[in-house]
Amino acid sequence: MAYDSPFSTPASTPLRLQLIDLSTPWSDVSLEERGSPIRIVNFDHAHSVTRKTRFRRYHRAIWPAVFLVIGSLWFWGGNPEAQTRVDQNLAPDIEGLQFVDVNHPGIRFVGRWTTTSDGARKEGSFPGVYFDFAFNGTRTVLLSLHNSDPSGGTAAIEPSSDAPTLAFLPSTKLSSAEPISLLVRVDDNEYIVLPNATSITTIQNGKLDVHSRHSIRIIAPMVRENAVETLQVKGIYIDQGGQLLPFADTSGPALEALVSSLQHGQATGEVVTQPPEKMLEIVTDLPGSMAGRDRRRNIETARGILGGVMGWEYLLGEMFGSDHVMIGMDGMCLIQDCIGGRGSPAGLADVFFQSGPLGTEQYAHPWLFQAYIPDAMVLNIGSSDWDSFQIHSDRYNRTTWELSVAFEDTYIALVKAIRTLAYPTYSTTTVDSSRYVYSPTSAAAELPIFVMRPFRGQLEQATHAVVERLRREGDRSIFWLDTSGWLNTEVDFEGKAEEQDFFLDAKSETKQWRLTERGNQRVAILLHLHVCRYLARDAEKCAFLPPEVYQGKLPDPQIMRFDEYVEDERERRMKKLFWD
Repeated sequence: MAYDSPFSTPASTPLRLQLIDLSTPWSDVSLEERGSPIRIVNFDHAHSVTRKTRFRRYHRAIWPAVFLVIGSLWFWGGNPEAQTRVDQNLAPDIEGLQFVDVNHPGIRFVGRWTTTSDGARKEGSFPGVYFDFAFNGTRTVLLSLHNSDPSGGTAAIEPSSDAPTLAFLPSTKLSSAEPISLLVRVDDNEYIVLPNATSITTIQNGKLDVHSRHSIRIIAPMVRENAVETLQVKGIYIDQGGQLLPFADTSGPALEALVSSLQHGQATGEVVTQPPEKMLEIVTDLPGSMAGRDRRRNIETARGILGGVMGWEYLLGEMFGSDHVMIGMDGMCLIQDCIGGRGSPAGLADVFFQSGPLGTEQYAHPWLFQAYIPDAMVLNIGSSDWDSFQIHSDRYNRTTWELSVAFEDTYIALVKAIRTLAYPTYSTTTVDSSRYVYSPTSAAAELPIFVMRPFRGQLEQATHAVVERLRREGDRSIFWLDTSGWLNTEVDFEGKAEEQDFFLDAKSETKQWRLTERGNQRVAILLHLHVCRYLARDAEKCAFLPPEVYQGKLPDPQIMRFDEYVEDERERRMKKLFWD
């Protein structure tokens, strides 16, 4: 005999959970196609009797919980000192540590950084900015940031120092930026992911060998979607007995004499001696660091952050052990007044001459081009412009050819501005131009600029015309890189992600085709051949590339049809010879 309780939920009420059978791992139907395995009907349509029944059953447990929550809110709201004590307990302990500010010569900032007027911190807003430092005698390393703490905790106050004379333009902004995700590499170990870093952040806590020399690199990938970020660095904390080892670059005979006695980069007393760092500067509107957005492989936040060191622009510099700087904004057009482009009416050429990307406080400060001079430049521009021309063609009131010519003229103006305004006194002592036919020995050494054909062939003719026009005007240090054949532009959506060179970023505004991890690696390897003689420490070991590589002869449709005709005719005659 079954007993029906008056408090049981009737089978027909909306409160009963409706279960569906789960698919087995071998089923052809995925769970996404069938929906959630548990469907909960809206509670608002349940009968009032049922609601009263549920509250009648649980009122003894609910009311004490309500009073407990109210009491907790009253306690925390009326006791800010208690909140401060909890925040201090959660924050890293800096007692017994010494503070080293950002002006210490042992901290080497790479990229475009600005400094505040009081010299208390440095700020970087371009994706991929980083800084290095080497040290010994400490087990603990903490990073001090000015980025805001969402919990409201109070950051430690470091002693102020006099601001030295720097090439960075001073900033007067005192507010804190949002939390920022960082990547940290200690010595040659794997990267450490620090999501949403703020205030005092732990890098290493009591695990380092005090008798060994260590080096740390801190990178700001800045891979958040449709957002600009800023890294605000105050300094670092180390043990009282620790010390930073200043970098002392040597060159010429002094370096040759040093090589005979010890390997490059080893510590000599308190100084880290190493050869001069080469510099690579890349300008792009489609950074490869966005590979972490691949939804087929991005299963966690850490992988998206790690995408910052998986892009071809970062990998290329690491291949040579050289410094590398990436300038640009994802989805930003080169031309001004770009419909649908990020940051319009400003263009990528405007951003190049500023200290930070559009939307940051650093964008208001012109870059003075005194902090570094690149040994080579790579320009990969055109994807965003082409997307705008195709998607908004009806709004431009101009033909595609006219838009292409406007892009070409803007590109040429940018290169000329780089030559005359950014790096007018470029010189090199490492490249023997007599080895190459396309660079006459009588020509003055200029900054080598590589103009890349966009990876999927957008505006191919325009980028090629840019180089042709500049070379006719006498610029012999600009080269066009034909990237056709570098990557497989066909995408198998049902295939394995690691076997694809591109993926579709469906969540981007323009549905961008982006490079996968494999695609980024292939681009970096192929670019390595072209920039090797400018970035390698021993240029004699680089492969010789004939001048025809950079002539970039575009395929002529008429010639292609003629070649097909000749091939068909040859095949017909061969069949006639053997079969007739």
